[in-house]
Amino acid sequence: MGANLKSEEDLIQRIYASAYDPNLWVDVMERLSESVGGLRGCLTRIDMSTGAGVEAILYRSDPAWVDAYAQHFGALNIFKSDDANPGVALTLTQRIQTDEDCLDRDAYHASEYYNDFMRPQDVDRALFIRLGNEGSVASTINIGRRTGDAFESDDLDLAARLQPHMVRAYAIGRRLAGPLGVVRSLSEALHNSAHPLFLVDAACTLIFANRAAEKILRGRLGLTVLNGRLTPHDGDAARRFERLVGLAANRDAARTGGSMSVPRSDGGPALALRTAPLPLDEGAVFRATAPVLVSVTDLESPVDAPDGELRDLFGLTAAEVRLAAAIFEGLTLAEAAEKFGLSVNTVRFQLARIFDKTGVSRQAELVKLMMRLASAPAPR
Repeated sequence: MGANLKSEEDLIQRIYASAYDPNLWVDVMERLSESVGGLRGCLTRIDMSTGAGVEAILYRSDPAWVDAYAQHFGALNIFKSDDANPGVALTLTQRIQTDEDCLDRDAYHASEYYNDFMRPQDVDRALFIRLGNEGSVASTINIGRRTGDAFESDDLDLAARLQPHMVRAYAIGRRLAGPLGVVRSLSEALHNSAHPLFLVDAACTLIFANRAAEKILRGRLGLTVLNGRLTPHDGDAARRFERLVGLAANRDAARTGGSMSVPRSDGGPALALRTAPLPLDEGAVFRATAPVLVSVTDLESPVDAPDGELRDLFGLTAAEVRLAAAIFEGLTLAEAAEKFGLSVNTVRFQLARIFDKTGVSRQAELVKLMMRLASAPAPR
């Protein structure tokens, strides 16, 4: 059946792509199963001496059976390493095996593991492709087949040809799991940032825009994307923007950031735009241009007082936070006293407490501190 694989080379490429996106192992198992007559598959990482510590990626397999394995059947697994099962220990060292290589068929069919775990899943034959061992912990792709003929030599030959690629891809994926997890978390954090952020190359080609940045584009507030390039609507601003990006992306000289204003299309206050060069990584030789981060501030967007930060960082009471927010909004002490139904002396006393807790001595310094703490919301 191995000859029925549409494109073995395409599958190998997908295997290596799985190193960077573990979800693609499902597609790999699907294609592999179809090629060897399998019904379902799973990539497992299990302690073969105890059957414990189950981690799994599933293809057409019910997660409930993974739970059942972890809770009960793992201890009964007749394919795990056990002195009572001659030959099973070889599964930890040999790369490609079937159930027949590990255990006598009659003993297999007589076992509780087969009758209460494998058979209810409509699986009789099993193909094991070892991906890696860490002591007694084995990582394996398991392909299950319905009752019928044994896996043929073509099936095993295909698995043997693919196995070295799967071993490498799996090892790479294990090494990258931590760093890539961090990268994905940072990417999500950038997407959720309230500040509009773009990533462009030296030609201003748009590489990335977070949700707040996409809102700027949808609102046609002064920036747009033409032929894949980020650019201001205003012609003079577009030329200045190109120069700033060029300075930040220049690989052959000192890379510098800069700032400029971008006229709004609706005639409101200009957008404040800043460019910043991003570090070149070790693979920069493969990159045509250096990346540039573009951050945008909509000066018309309201800035909320950082109530939570004032409370958490400086221990301000609810009344003190309320007064600080009023000062942040531009109210005088008299206006704040009237708004809250307090005497001016009471408000002055609260302000003195705020100064003492925050370490400032003037209202202007308090506002400046709050501006530093404030997080501007996404543009409207």
